[in-house]
Amino acid sequence: MATYIKYIFNMKGKDNVFDKIMLVIGVLLLILFWVQFPAMPTVEEQHYASYMTPAEETSSTSKWTYLKPDKVFSPEEVISIQLRALQQNDQSDSGVITMFNFSSPKNKLHIGPLNHFRVLVRDPAYQSMLNFKNYKTGQLVVTDNTAYQLVVIDSRDGREEVYMFILSKQRRGSYKGCWMTEGIARMEPGVETTFM
Repeated sequence: MATYIKYIFNMKGKDNVFDKIMLVIGVLLLILFWVQFPAMPTVEEQHYASYMTPAEETSSTSKWTYLKPDKVFSPEEVISIQLRALQQNDQSDSGVITMFNFSSPKNKLHIGPLNHFRVLVRDPAYQSMLNFKNYKTGQLVVTDNTAYQLVVIDSRDGREEVYMFILSKQRRGSYKGCWMTEGIARMEPGVETTFM
């Protein structure tokens, strides 16, 4: 019995050292992520974007990072806003933040907080969406409260990448009636599609 008690006390000492090591590693990882990503953009670093609805009776002028879903935006406009923001993404990630703003609440549960989304956008499957040269869109397909559109992006390195934007019209909450992104699927022949 005395040997067993000594063994337990020795294990507690080892667990304590292990806990301290894990704490130090956790703090170092937090510092690494904090240094890797820029702070939120300041007012001087903002980009302005103006959009008018087809009826031209409602217009919206906003800074990229302040641009948020609104009932006046059609599915096509929501996709265009996100693409233009990503095309003009800067060191403050204003384009990435805009795209995050237009992610549906359900999608945000899947992709996590903004800093996780910043990492996700830099994944090789989606990296070509940042600061791309130009894009072409396919026909927009709207069925009930869901919209789909293929987008072909000419990346900075000259490759063409194809993505499927999937949007839904929100049925409740503070964004009720707004079109928001449910996901973006990378379309690649012969390879399993990734989903953001």
